[in-house]
Amino acid sequence: MSKRLSELYGMDIYTTKAQYIGEVKDVILNLDKGEVMQLCLSSLRGGEVMGEDVRRIIQEESISYDEVAEVGDIVLVQKAPPVQKK
Repeated sequence: MSKRLSELYGMDIYTTKAQYIGEVKDVILNLDKGEVMQLCLSSLRGGEVMGEDVRRIIQEESISYDEVAEVGDIVLVQKAPPVQKK
């Protein structure tokens, strides 16, 4: 099954144990490989976030796409990120 990148934005994220994590606010891509690298629980767009905030979001409020078990009506992941978005 394939999805458009734009369809990921706003999707709810749950662990495979039915724990709600948050929703996809941003997506990090590897353009060289043409693949999704991370799903972010906070937006990285605009002038709202800079420097250290970007680093924190990527490290603490993002899910590696390797952890994604399935994408359908929701995103299922193997485990929650270190810090969950409130």
